[in-house]
Amino acid sequence: MNFIKYKTLMFFLALCLNVTVSAQSSYPALEKNIKLKQYTQAYQQALKLRAQNEGDPRFDYLYGFSALQTGHYNEAVFALDRVTVATPNVIRPRLELARAYLKLNNKTAAIKEFNDVLSLSPPPNVIRNVASYIYLLNKGGSQAPKTVIKQLAAFSIGYDTNINFGTNNSEIDLPGFGLVTLNESVVKQASGFAEAKFQIMRQTVSSKTRNSFMLANLRHRKYFKKTDFDFTDLDLRSGFSINRNNKQYQFIARDRPVFLDGNLYSNTFGIDTILKNKLGVGMVLNTSLSVENYDNKKSPLTDRKRALLGVKLDQVIGQIQHQYNIYLGKEFADKKAGKQFSRNIIGLGYKGSYKWNPSNISFISLGYKNYKHQAAYPVFPNKREDDRLTASIIHERRVTDKATLVFSASHTNNKSNLDLYDAKKNEVKIGIRYEWD
Repeated sequence: MNFIKYKTLMFFLALCLNVTVSAQSSYPALEKNIKLKQYTQAYQQALKLRAQNEGDPRFDYLYGFSALQTGHYNEAVFALDRVTVATPNVIRPRLELARAYLKLNNKTAAIKEFNDVLSLSPPPNVIRNVASYIYLLNKGGSQAPKTVIKQLAAFSIGYDTNINFGTNNSEIDLPGFGLVTLNESVVKQASGFAEAKFQIMRQTVSSKTRNSFMLANLRHRKYFKKTDFDFTDLDLRSGFSINRNNKQYQFIARDRPVFLDGNLYSNTFGIDTILKNKLGVGMVLNTSLSVENYDNKKSPLTDRKRALLGVKLDQVIGQIQHQYNIYLGKEFADKKAGKQFSRNIIGLGYKGSYKWNPSNISFISLGYKNYKHQAAYPVFPNKREDDRLTASIIHERRVTDKATLVFSASHTNNKSNLDLYDAKKNEVKIGIRYEWD
């Protein structure tokens, strides 16, 4: 490996992220010395505090970082490894652990940590530098793989107040027809359920600036009362990214068949192009264009093509990660269906996460969509227009380095100017997720 390139990458990797300092630190003197780059003093302080504080991820990070900076590489590995076990989705400790492994000439372990960083969707400049590391390490003769495979399985039980997202009323007054009794399949149905989910992701670094991935998600839900609504959802994705300085370009192809009661119900094929741009520390802007084709095997009149333009801003402030979304779209129905199935889409969204401690993290999601149809249905005088509000809360508690308990609750309210399409849905779910390499 070219030594100058190696040292240059080490320098820029160290600049990718700032040392995160908690607003309410239990180790102010230790953190102060690290901020002032007085690493020898920090290491000596950490040694005095070690007996009482080992196992606290915040202390282990400071201890491991100061040990790394002062040449105590084995101690750095032990301390930083404890941090990655306690906080597996935090990027910075993994970068520092990889750096410690490189100091010990353990290239295989270092590349594993770098690949784990890539799987956490870091900012574009981090992706670029980490991908360059992996490429140069392999080019330098390492036998470590350029590919990482991650898997998860999740099992849960829950209750859904409206499994078919049906209308609340079993009878409606149709213009020109009078009072009509609706088929049970379009009326609100409730049931408890059991759900299983499996995921496998394969990510490969092919050059300094390019990496690719393949992802398969399989979800099956079985209802206790209404088994004819049992479904299987298979989400297949493949794509690659190109990294240029603070920008990342992504291209993704996806296919999503959905099976209802064992039979193919619909299939959606789409292509996404995404530009990620790092604006500053803890801030990434995503711009995306998606086109897809929705094919309903049971109701061909609802077949449509869809185009969506979206803008998303990710921002990290302290322990809170914010995500703001806005998107515009249009759906084009097949000509045989008529313009009443074509519609414009406007959407707004917010997602936030808060890390309470190394074992607990909470997520909140809020969304609004407006669907405006281009023509009136034959039996209604007005064009259909829907306003849909969604809200969800998720809490995760990590019980081991691989197993996590998950609780979620969600609410959806669709309000239409046509009463037939008014619908409300509430769902609660609790389960366990297990992840492994």
